[in-house]
Amino acid sequence: MPKVSIIIPVYNAQKKIKKAISSILNQTMNLEDIEVIFVDDCSKDGSVEIIRNYCNIYPNFRLIQLEQNSGSPSRPRNYGILSAKADYIIFLDADDVLLENSCNLLYSEASKNNFDIVRGYLKVVKDGNSFYANRLNKNEYMNVSRHELIKNLIAKQSTTVDGIYNKRFLIENHITFREDIRMGEDTLFLSKCYSKTTRVQYIDECIYEYVKRDEINNVSSTQSYGARELIDHLTVWKESRNILKSIGIDYYKIRLHVGLRAALENMLNYSNGLIPIQEFKKLSEFLQENKNIVPSMNLNDRLKCIVNNILDGDYEAFVKNTRKRILINGYDLKFIKPLIPYFKQKYEVEIDEWQGHEIHDEKKSRELLKWADIIFCEWLLGNAVWYSQNKLPNQLLFVRMHRFEAFQNYGRQINIENIDGFISVGMYYYEEFIRSFNLPREKVSLIPNHVDCDRFYKPKTDQYKYNLAVIGGLPSRKRIDLAIDVLEKLLEYDQNYTLHIIGSKPEDVPWLWKIENEQQYYKKIYERIQTNSKLKKAVIFTGWQDSAEYLKKIGIVLSVSDYEKPESFHLAPAEGMASGAVSLLLHWPGVEYIYPTEFVVSSIDEMVNKILELKNEELYRIMSNKGRQFVYESYNIPNVAAKFDLLIQRCFLRRN
Repeated sequence: MPKVSIIIPVYNAQKKIKKAISSILNQTMNLEDIEVIFVDDCSKDGSVEIIRNYCNIYPNFRLIQLEQNSGSPSRPRNYGILSAKADYIIFLDADDVLLENSCNLLYSEASKNNFDIVRGYLKVVKDGNSFYANRLNKNEYMNVSRHELIKNLIAKQSTTVDGIYNKRFLIENHITFREDIRMGEDTLFLSKCYSKTTRVQYIDECIYEYVKRDEINNVSSTQSYGARELIDHLTVWKESRNILKSIGIDYYKIRLHVGLRAALENMLNYSNGLIPIQEFKKLSEFLQENKNIVPSMNLNDRLKCIVNNILDGDYEAFVKNTRKRILINGYDLKFIKPLIPYFKQKYEVEIDEWQGHEIHDEKKSRELLKWADIIFCEWLLGNAVWYSQNKLPNQLLFVRMHRFEAFQNYGRQINIENIDGFISVGMYYYEEFIRSFNLPREKVSLIPNHVDCDRFYKPKTDQYKYNLAVIGGLPSRKRIDLAIDVLEKLLEYDQNYTLHIIGSKPEDVPWLWKIENEQQYYKKIYERIQTNSKLKKAVIFTGWQDSAEYLKKIGIVLSVSDYEKPESFHLAPAEGMASGAVSLLLHWPGVEYIYPTEFVVSSIDEMVNKILELKNEELYRIMSNKGRQFVYESYNIPNVAAKFDLLIQRCFLRRN
């Protein structure tokens, strides 16, 4: 007959269950005195196989499998209570651990003194750091009545169910975990326990290691706060108050301020303005009835504002103030501006547009800084340096990097500790930024540039297949000389081909034209064209154009950028594909991570041959459809915006 039954609810725990099991195997209590009951809630990973292997080795390990997923630990724990053979029960989550002497300490105290409940304190572990929680001061547990001890346990401890429980006490008093709620089931369970006994003890021992989950790769529906979670909390608070009234304890007076503050923080972190109006009205009514607790909640300015919205019944202001606030900043925001309408669908957004790499209105920046929850620095330039040195502790700061910054010194001036995430748009420079600026790899994410596919997909004009284009021919590393080489070779086969160089002319860009090497490069290009009658007719410098409109007449988009100075992403070929054109890329380092291999060529001659092959209608149609589908699936704005959204969620989960 075991002395203790340890009940472990399991759901998709293959990466963490072994640590929990190891903590049981390391107990100072004899293993034959411990029964372990795993209750699997329909895991979809390898959890069951791992547990079965342990059950085959240890006869006192048992596996129960539920037929249908219940969505919370409640039903698995209830099954475990009914199945337990021991007189005493310990609940352990699959990602937590028992300290090696926990079973002995808890069982000895409970069995010798006939206690129904024995609690200790716990160690919280997060991101390699740890701290103690739930520990009572001596005057809160020594020489106090059992009634006073229960009050202190409710007021001073979180509602995790670490500790030991007399099984007969639970069964005889019909104490179970409520299965129809997802938040607060532990609170109700403990309230029922405390209301049915005075045989409660606290020992000043750390018995449990609670691991705060690293949710960076585990964003799920459980990490949200909406209608259901709010109603669960309201239900738990009201029922706990009614339950504890029977023993003369006012739950609202000693605990509600803690629970309500936590709920408000959850709304701010996870609801993002999505609490429905009906549930908001119930919360408003509840808070109106209990507004006397507000002064004791120690709220920051943002939470005070949200509480005032609730008390005033101002749903519109509540939604606005519970949405996360994104501040986008930097000089030249052309790459991120198309994402802003998508951010605004879900977040409050403000812009701090700088006048140069280091030039900005500092007063305005500081005002916006105070407002923000999330800061996006577009470019790793002076804006990233300033924000990394001035951000507030509760804010998330991200820096999005392209190519230009890899050759600047700002990456050595930032406060890396204050930056939560770096975003690279391409794999080659992802590695270059890590190497050049010694960025922590775990902080660097890969999120590609985006394309507004719907804006680019328009019907093509006649003869479009003979029209080649380079979108953006500046600076010289774009190598339009190679595009002209391609055109010159094509003209030997067919005089109908033309090359359209879309974008500003070099002489119209003062900073570029001042650079001697750049000016000489383009002058040679012009001279080459002027002295070749075929090229003179076939090369068209379009000046600035709306590329989505201009691409209606383009059949082939070329990327011929310098191999020694590779692109970070090169958006132009993706825009070409989105328009229905076929894009061909001369190989540069990293291109294989961004574009499919069938669109990449190794030489000018191979590019020429591909273009000639594309005169075949069927082949062109196949390549056009492949390219458009690829860009739509990989780089369409909603898909890329979703990657930013996921990054934000993950970092909020890690932070909180």
